[in-house]
Amino acid sequence: MTGVVRWMGSAAGVLLLLAGMRAVADEQIASVPTSTNGNHAGQVIEIWKAQRKMALRQGDTVIKEFRIALGAAPRYGKELQGDMRTPVGRYYVSSRKAESRFHRFLGISYPNADDAERAYQRKLIGAGEWADIFFANLRGDAPPWYTVLGGRIGIHGEGDRARPPIDWTEGCVAVSNDEIEFLFERVAVGTPVLINE
Repeated sequence: MTGVVRWMGSAAGVLLLLAGMRAVADEQIASVPTSTNGNHAGQVIEIWKAQRKMALRQGDTVIKEFRIALGAAPRYGKELQGDMRTPVGRYYVSSRKAESRFHRFLGISYPNADDAERAYQRKLIGAGEWADIFFANLRGDAPPWYTVLGGRIGIHGEGDRARPPIDWTEGCVAVSNDEIEFLFERVAVGTPVLINE
C-alpha cells in the first residue's frame, strides 16, 4: 500500500510540475518567433471561418486576402481525429511540404497547448500525450499528430481537383494552387496562424 501511495504522490507531483511549467510558458507559446528569416518578421496569417476568409498580413498591412474552404463540418473547433472540423485558436506554421497531393502544404501546430489541456481535462489523452503536445508547442516544433485529437492540419492547395463550391477538407484550410504558391514563397516556419470562428 505504501508503494501505491508513493506512486500516486509522484504522479500528482509530475502533473503539478507540468501544470506549473505550462503557466510559466504560456506567454512564450503565444509569442512564437514569426520566422527564422528577418524578411518575414511580423507576418501573421489570420483566418475567419464564418466568413471563409484568410489574410496574410505584415504588421498592420494586408498583403493579400484569400477565399478559403474549410473542413466538411466547419462550425466549432477541431476536437478529435475524423471530426472534419477546422481548429480555432492561436497556432503557427510548424512545417512546409513542397510536394503534396494538395500541391503545397503549410502544416499548422494543431493540437496546441490549449487543445491538449481541454482533451486532458476530458480524459481523452493522458499526461504523457499532454506533455508531448505542450513541449512541442513550447519548442515551436510540429506537435504529435498521432493522438485521438488528430493532426496533419494545414493550409494547402486544391491539388488536381477543381475548386468545389463547398467545404471539402478533413479540417484543413484550402486555397487555390496559385494562392498556396504565393503563400509558400512568403511564409516561414514559425509564422503565427490565428483562426477565428
